[in-house]
Amino acid sequence: MPKTAKPKAAPAAPTPIPLSSPAIRGNAWKYVKECLDTEWVSSVGRFVGLFEKSVAEFTGSPYAVAGVNGTACLHVALKLAGIGPGDGVIVPSLTFIATANAVSYCGAAPLFLDCDETRFNLDLDQLEDFLSRCKKGGSDLVTPSGVPVKAVMPVHVLGFPVDMDRLQAICEKHRLILIEDAAESIGSTWKGRHTGTFGKLGVLSFNGNKIITTGGGGMLLTADEELAKRARHVTQQAKSDAAEYLHDEIGYNYRMTNVCAALGLAQLEVLPEFLDQRRRISDWYRTELPKVRVEETGKDAVWNKWLMAAQVTTAEAKADLLRKLNEAGAQARPLWVPVPMQKPYRGAFSANIEKAKRAYDTVINIPSSTSMTEKDAARVAKVLREAPLERLLV
Repeated sequence: MPKTAKPKAAPAAPTPIPLSSPAIRGNAWKYVKECLDTEWVSSVGRFVGLFEKSVAEFTGSPYAVAGVNGTACLHVALKLAGIGPGDGVIVPSLTFIATANAVSYCGAAPLFLDCDETRFNLDLDQLEDFLSRCKKGGSDLVTPSGVPVKAVMPVHVLGFPVDMDRLQAICEKHRLILIEDAAESIGSTWKGRHTGTFGKLGVLSFNGNKIITTGGGGMLLTADEELAKRARHVTQQAKSDAAEYLHDEIGYNYRMTNVCAALGLAQLEVLPEFLDQRRRISDWYRTELPKVRVEETGKDAVWNKWLMAAQVTTAEAKADLLRKLNEAGAQARPLWVPVPMQKPYRGAFSANIEKAKRAYDTVINIPSSTSMTEKDAARVAKVLREAPLERLLV
């Protein structure tokens, strides 16, 4: 009898390289264990206050108030700033949808503007042009369709700071409230000042894919003591009596838990190490791809390099590169679909957003996890070398 050939074993799948996974180090187990051992696991416990104090010190914000997630903190920030039904809030078209959703939670109208071509932040040229075409309506600027423009909420996209000097000047000129969606940008600064501390209020996120995480969580930053007090109040259901269930306004169950804060405090302690590692990853990509143009940060911005990116020439090249990276075990993703193109916002006001559309069509976020190794970067770069790259944001 002839021997039957054994089937060849399928090649082993490559070890995955995550896009931006958490790195749990330092005192995380110790602090979380203390919560479990003492049974202080809910929104009362020593770690919530410690985490708030530590974030305030790190960012230079006089006050910090912890919440369950960044979106909840954006909602509270808008409410505290007086944004309500019928108000207009200028937001970027290229952002995670939560930015616009927080505006909608208040009954207000998001007014979508385009992004710039270099870093995909809010297009400040278009912003100035848009505001110049609004009319005075009492103390407000009013859009041609009659919406009072009350605030601007920029996003520091991929963690890269907006030109805050120019944006602050625009807001002051037109008497607009500035609220920063700094969800992605812990560790980023503009002229030495941390993102999230320029406006009336700012918000950080500690979602699982951020540089530091609490699993889910956010932080509201402000220099206004009264706003900080109100934020603590409304995020705890606006309870006004220590013993009785008395509430003096509509509040929210938005307070961060002690367990999450314990993890966050441990993460914050090692954040400088994480930021250093992100810079090393950037250097590895530059070394592996020496012929590709790199978009430099400039002298005013310090970028945390939360998510690094590669831009190709066409939408077809993007789809091909995404497929090849993921086949190679390197998790990659496109930028967000511009929010005015999303079903809930197709009827909302939107300026021309051609630059946001092109960014979506041609930009891919590449692995940027703190845990990445030099070999990981080389694996990613090997795939990138075969693509028609325009530039790197690393």
